[in-house]
Parts: sequence; C-alpha cells; structure tokens
Amino acid sequence: MLDGAPLSETQKKILAAAETTPSPGLGWCAAWVEYVYQNALGGSFGGDACTLYNEYCKLSDISQIRPGMIVAVSTHSHSSAGRRYGHVGIYMGNGMVYDNEGYIRHISLLEWVSYYGDIVTPKWGVLGNISLD
Repeated sequence: MLDGAPLSETQKKILAAAETTPSPGLGWCAAWVEYVYQNALGGSFGGDACTLYNEYCKLSDISQIRPGMIVAVSTHSHSSAGRRYGHVGIYMGNGMVYDNEGYIRHISLLEWVSYYGDIVTPKWGVLGNISLD
C-alpha cells in the first residue's frame, strides 16, 4: 500500500469530501462514492457498484492501492442487492476503507476485502479514471 507517499491535492480533496459527505441512505453505496467525487472534484458520475467495478477498477495488487481510490466488487453473497449490484467504498489510507451502509462506516481494507471478496476478486481504481497525481 502506498500510504507513505505524500498526498496529492486531488487525493486530499477526495479524502476531505469523504469525511463530510453524508450517507444518501441504505443501499446507496455507489451514490455516496459518486457524491464524494462530485463534491471533491466536480463532474458527474453514474452507475451502480458493479458498473464502477467493471469500468474503473482494474487493479487487484494491494501494493498498488492509493488513498482516494475506490474499492469495489461486482457481486457478493451477503444480500440480494449485493448479489445484483456489488459494493463500493473509498480507500482512505492507513489500511482503512469508508463505505456507505446507511451510515458512513469505517472498516479495515483487509476486513473489507475478506468479507466482500467471497465471489469475485475485489479491485481498485479511480472513478472517472481521474489522475490522483
């Protein structure tokens, strides 16, 4: 994990927005991630967690994850919505992910990967393929 590197301005904006963007409600994990990025960087994003996984998450080597990246799965077995839409959160650094479970939850990356990675490999990337540098 690249946590020792100084944060770019883009990363700082994403992390700050993740700290202040409220939950849009249970079942809206992708909407929360999209709101965080919109609040941080502007622009418009859309899609459920499965779409974000398929379009933006290409990395699965944990050594390549950087603060501000989204972490996602396209499906998981823990709920009917999860089987259909997947789940997504934001890697905050220091081994922690924030995600929306009806409230903004703080969970360790390793716990997140272990729990949601029961069907597909969790992957990470940057929403909109925006440069984090």
